[in-house]
Parts: sequence; C-alpha cells; structure tokens
Amino acid sequence: MDKRMSIDDVIDRIPDSATIAIGGSSISRKPMALVRALARSDKRDLTVIVDVGGPDVDLLLGTGRVKRIIYAFVGFEVLGLAPHFRRARQEATAEFQEWTEYTVMAGLDATIKRVPFMPTHATLGTDVLAVNPAFKEIRDPFGQEPLVAVPALAPDVALIHVNYADVQGNGVILGDGHVDVLCAKAAKATYMSCERILSSEELQRFGRDVQILRVYSKGVVEVPWGAHPTGCAPDYRTDLRHLQEYLKAAQSEDGWRRYETEFVQVDHRQYLENHGGPEELVSRLKV
Repeated sequence: MDKRMSIDDVIDRIPDSATIAIGGSSISRKPMALVRALARSDKRDLTVIVDVGGPDVDLLLGTGRVKRIIYAFVGFEVLGLAPHFRRARQEATAEFQEWTEYTVMAGLDATIKRVPFMPTHATLGTDVLAVNPAFKEIRDPFGQEPLVAVPALAPDVALIHVNYADVQGNGVILGDGHVDVLCAKAAKATYMSCERILSSEELQRFGRDVQILRVYSKGVVEVPWGAHPTGCAPDYRTDLRHLQEYLKAAQSEDGWRRYETEFVQVDHRQYLENHGGPEELVSRLKV
C-alpha cells in the first residue's frame, strides 16, 4: 500500500480539538515542516503532548493553535527559555499539565497496553503530585506499598520525523529514537515526514534502525530538511543561528510578525529558499 502524501494532506486530516503527540526531543529531530504547516493552518483548540518540547510547542503557542499542553519540559536547551511558552504560562492563555519524562512515556505505554493507567513509583515524594491532579496516589492491592497511577495518554494523531521511510510507512530513525515509537504506537493515526523515501529493499538493510513499522503509520511525506531548524542526526546539525533569530524575533510583536511572514506563512520550498536554499544549509549544517 502506497502511503505517500503531501504536507497539506496530513494537515487536512487533523481536526480541530485534536490531541497531537509530537516526536523528537527539544531541538532534536522535531517534525518542524509539519508543525509549521499546522501553525499556519486554521486548526484550533489543540492538545499537544510532548516529552521534551522545543520550537515545535513554542511555535504552535505563538500562532494560537494550542488549548492544552501535556509536557515534561519545554525550552531551547543552551539557548534558553521558550518565549511563547513562558508568556502563555505566565498569562495562563493555555492549560498546562506538568508531567515528567518518564510519566509521559508511561501514559503513552498505558494506551499501547490498553489499560486506563500505569502504576509507577515515579513522582512519589515530589511536588509533581501537588501540581498535577491527573495523577493519583494508590496502594498496591497485593503488597500495599504506595504507588502513583499515571493516566493513559491517547493521542488522536502523532507527528514524527525520521531519516528514511518507504512508501509502505516503515521508518528509519538513526540515533536516539526519543519517544517516537511510543507516540506512533499510541496514536490513532501516525504521520511521518522523512528526509528521503527509499525502496523497501533498501530500507530493510537498516535492520533495527527501522523503528517505525508500517502497521502504525497512516501517511509518509518526503520532506528534505523537514526537521529544520532542529537537528536530524546524522544528516544535519541543529541550526543554532536560526534559533537565535527566532528567539530575538519573539521578543516583540513586530519582530514576530516579520518572522511569521518569512518562515511560517510560506510553504516548505519557500522556507528553504528564505534560508538561502538547500545548498546554503548544506554548507553550514551538514555533518
């Protein structure tokens, strides 16, 4: 079955008020071409689930697409805080649920295992229980030890970016898989962007790096530089220069409007041209 589609095809399949799990981690291998398309769409009241968020979450908040966020951390690592996330948090313009990296994984795993919650020792003795009413303290029915019940996280859609894919929806992730496999398995519909589509025969040569199996994916989009400005190891590094420009633009309304015009309200081809074209990105960011 040929699952190839366009970026617009993917966005058309995401309804208002959908719960979307986004793969990658912080400024690493985020499906940014898909996220930008979602940001310039008219989708509303989205719930976003991330283990570690970065410019993906910040951009969706900055363009007013998000109603609720379930997250362990959102930031730009060495570059500092996420400006739209911080502003929304301070002004309470969205709903925020603070989880931990492990509990996000446990919530996704509960959905995969078809159980309503996952019992864990994680967060016991921490303030997470005080700030997150979604978690419940329970007792082990056999040994009576204290546990925490982490509710299942059931995304409607997962958006992930992989290095390579085939037309059937198998995906290769080179390096750290982050939570992408959990997102793909837990979501009702998973859509992948990839750097390049290969034949199924070529793809199978990657062995265990074929981390996303076709039974979990609904669509595949070939998008070279689809994770930019986040990195996609080993293909290219994170574009720290562009992220610094993003952070500077987000400091003012005028700056942010200019950034949106140049880098959000354009298709992926024009987005690359506005960076000087793929050749310029290759010269700066290819490993």
